[in-house]
Amino acid sequence: MHTDEAKKFDKRNVEGNIRSGIITKKEYESYLSKLIDVRGKLFLPEESPPDTEDKLRKDDEKSPRKKKTKKRAKGK
Repeated sequence: MHTDEAKKFDKRNVEGNIRSGIITKKEYESYLSKLIDVRGKLFLPEESPPDTEDKLRKDDEKSPRKKKTKKRAKGK
């Protein structure tokens, strides 16, 4: 069975690769231990960055509110 080396440890394939004997559980655990920790880069939508909130507030203060007008439907 041909296996792409770049996708050998892909989380969608890893269980099948272990069952098929392409990789071992120990190899997979070793691969996981070598991955870098990116928890600090996590963005939670309910926590918007403070600089974004300030920028939005400033933009609202700068731009004057325009009066909304309704478009009339063309009649026959």
